[in-house]
Amino acid sequence: MRREDLVFAEETAKRLKAFEVKTHPLPGIDDGDARRTFIFQIVESIRRIRFIYQVSQRPVAESRKNAGSEYFDPVRAAILHKQAGDVDEASWLVFLFVHFGKNAKSGYRLIADVYGKLGQGGDWTWAEVSKNPLAFRHWLDENQESLKTSDGIHRGFGNHRKYQSLDAWKPAGTGEAVQTYAAWVTDAGGHDKLFANALAAGNDDPDDAFAYLYTNMSAVKSFGRTAKFDYLSMIGKLGLAAIRPDSVHYDGATGPVIGARLLFSGKLKSTDSRRELEALSDSLASHLQVDKQVMEDSLCNWQKSPTDPVRFRG
Repeated sequence: MRREDLVFAEETAKRLKAFEVKTHPLPGIDDGDARRTFIFQIVESIRRIRFIYQVSQRPVAESRKNAGSEYFDPVRAAILHKQAGDVDEASWLVFLFVHFGKNAKSGYRLIADVYGKLGQGGDWTWAEVSKNPLAFRHWLDENQESLKTSDGIHRGFGNHRKYQSLDAWKPAGTGEAVQTYAAWVTDAGGHDKLFANALAAGNDDPDDAFAYLYTNMSAVKSFGRTAKFDYLSMIGKLGLAAIRPDSVHYDGATGPVIGARLLFSGKLKSTDSRRELEALSDSLASHLQVDKQVMEDSLCNWQKSPTDPVRFRG
């Protein structure tokens, strides 16, 4: 760990003890190895979030937004478009990043080939897709087989989206996700207006604006709890909207809930409801002075290996 991370880890250890005394016991980390591992995962989560902020401040090569380049990166492409004042295209790329994810083997190849129309000419930009989402669905239908692993080229969804369908027409497929996302945004008047509406509804409070959008985004098909949380968190981290997670949002969650049960009861199963675990997790995040996304991410990763620090990616 870097020196600043070590200092933070030491402070976190003190705050955890104070939380146990003042608020709620944490039997899941009574064991020293478990406690060190949980703190390790908190530090790791903060580092991943800090990395996004750092990348946003650095020069980004233009090749990062070229879908035909081996250096294409949807997050860095979003940063470039944001810097150019194009919030719509930046937010659209965040949507594609979350919808498809980063595949462990082929990286962003699937996103690049969808966004870049398989090199057939031009890109599926936000302007084009939002104007005619049916055209996108027809193209997706015609090129579905080519977008699967073919010609020796591997393409795939990321780990969090591995059960997502590429289908153009099925209710839970990519085509429906894109069309309902386009409708969700255009009905509000564009991304800028959508985010402005959320801030107005939340009286300019970043947490309340996030909560508003989290509920509102249920209109986007196949975007469940994790996808909504990840999309809105990234929108906030990239500075596309002044929002931040108001809660860990455990509705429909699996990994973070298992982690919370283990942390607060010392058992993988407990009588605590999701709402109770959510409230305790939010309280702990506030006590540790960390983002709610950090708490959600840390608990999810910690429960996978409670006593052995492991760096998880994807």
